[in-house]
Amino acid sequence: MIDEEKLPSKPGPRRGSTGAKKISQAHSGPHAHDKAGGFASNPELAKRAGMKGGHTVKEKYGADFYREIGKRGGDTVKRERGSGFYAKIGHMGGKNRAAKAAERKTQNNES
Repeated sequence: MIDEEKLPSKPGPRRGSTGAKKISQAHSGPHAHDKAGGFASNPELAKRAGMKGGHTVKEKYGADFYREIGKRGGDTVKRERGSGFYAKIGHMGGKNRAAKAAERKTQNNES
């Protein structure tokens, strides 16, 4: 179980406040820095940063933190979309996997 006292408080201004509107406006539309560099132009940099952040969170809160938030997310999806949603996405994944296997088989037969 997660120790609620260790969880960070929700940062930033309250939804709908003047501060929230200013932040929203600042983040809307294209930005020159997205073209010049940063995560938008360097997906590998974003991947490394994400991994580093994930490791930091794991060290601070432990592996159980990820299990708990995953369970919460899964419960929310089940509640909002119904248990049939998992069957649907599982079926889609099975179709994709079968198509890729057939493609590999075709490629192997051609060589």
